[in-house]
Amino acid sequence: MDGRSRPERRFSTFELLLLALLSALVVVANVALHLPLKMPGHSGLVWMALLVVARTIVDRPGAAIVAGLFSGTLAALMGVGDLGPLVTFVSYASAGVGVDIAALVLPGRGLPSRALMGLAGNLAKLATKVVVHLSIDVPAGFVVLGAIYPLLTYSVFGLAGGCVGHFAIEALRRAGFFASIAEKR
Repeated sequence: MDGRSRPERRFSTFELLLLALLSALVVVANVALHLPLKMPGHSGLVWMALLVVARTIVDRPGAAIVAGLFSGTLAALMGVGDLGPLVTFVSYASAGVGVDIAALVLPGRGLPSRALMGLAGNLAKLATKVVVHLSIDVPAGFVVLGAIYPLLTYSVFGLAGGCVGHFAIEALRRAGFFASIAEKR
């Protein structure tokens, strides 16, 4: 060993507990804050905000994926979702993958980056549903034509969710949350 510290590759127990807490909030928010908007992808407003917050609080590659896996497992076990437990699990996990990939690719941690993180997560969720529809032999033309309006609404709500996540993170920063977390680590 040369004395240089290497970054830890595993999540600490504290980080996993934070991610589990935020994952539970994702599921609770989807159930309790059911917005009567009747627009596809509207749950991304709260869902992506919480995934962006999770990825920022635990600022490590894979944090949003872990949060997506945790929340997907919880949602599938609770029977939340419209296409069954497997699709629910994959939708939640894919949203985490989208947020995490965007966090790795995008520079900085300002409002534009976080909004795009929310967009990537919500579009990953939409892509999962499109793949499911294609896999059950729905004609591709119907799927593509039927996905035009959801593409717009998922994009808008994903961007808005990323913005809400950014403002939540800034409020947590002003309240001293990150300083408190740094002391506990």
